[in-house]
Amino acid sequence: MAQVSDADVLLLWRALRAFRSGGRPACKPHGRSAVSECPLQGSCPRWRTGVDDREAIFEETLEETEARRAAWPCSRILDALEPGVNRISAG
Repeated sequence: MAQVSDADVLLLWRALRAFRSGGRPACKPHGRSAVSECPLQGSCPRWRTGVDDREAIFEETLEETEARRAAWPCSRILDALEPGVNRISAG
């Protein structure tokens, strides 16, 4: 089990947000074989549903958007990262 500082948690939070955000998120599958750089891609429904997040937010209610994004594994990790976190462990 690793000890982490508030700065470490913030850095991880920012990196994860940047990885999954923007017009061309790094987690989006690319290339001929549609491979994603995200290690969580295998259990993520984001790219299997065919819903473009940037377009969907204009058509969905806030509750629908939050519920859809809550299914993403990275969202669950982001929810667990807060300034009070000082230990990261498997259980």
